[in-house]
Amino acid sequence: MTLTRKEKERSQRRELLLEAAARVFGRKPFDEASMQEVALEAQIGMQGLYEHFPSKQELYEQVILQRALAYQARAEGILAGSGSPLALIRDLATAYVEQFKEQPWRLPTFIRDRMHFDWELDSRFAPRLREIYESERLHLRGLIVRAVAAGELRPMDPDFTTQLCLDVLQAALHFSHRYREDEEVAVCVDRALDCLLNGLGTTHS
Repeated sequence: MTLTRKEKERSQRRELLLEAAARVFGRKPFDEASMQEVALEAQIGMQGLYEHFPSKQELYEQVILQRALAYQARAEGILAGSGSPLALIRDLATAYVEQFKEQPWRLPTFIRDRMHFDWELDSRFAPRLREIYESERLHLRGLIVRAVAAGELRPMDPDFTTQLCLDVLQAALHFSHRYREDEEVAVCVDRALDCLLNGLGTTHS
């Protein structure tokens, strides 16, 4: 379906607002951020902001959902391809890191909300977002089970290994974001996977 000029402009304005909101929520927690700050960041009037997003809650949900949907689309493309389970895990990790290298202001918000999801705390997740996160975890868990069967990973509880994989990758992302802003995506991914697969000890019993 071809969009009219007015519809295209509205869509572009919405994307601009979501990007501005992502930067604001990246700097401040939800309760401290304001719609006024988002409007100022986007250089748009309050009326224009409320025309697209009637509440801060809805705006926040859409910021998080937009990132999750973008990653989900990339992940589905990777999972539809071929390769060993460990190679697919690396490809997923690469896509995961790329999105935050491209838009680093999204990382603080993601880390805060992912913690709420992982610990099943009260959160502002829309049901659709929770479905996406649960699907991501199940896909990763399935690859880990396959990697164990293929002899690529040690046979440990797959739920533990799944969480460990996510946590190691998040640690690598945080380190890269804070201390190595200009490093290549592959370096960040290699750091995470090296830690996951080889550990930190100098000797292994």
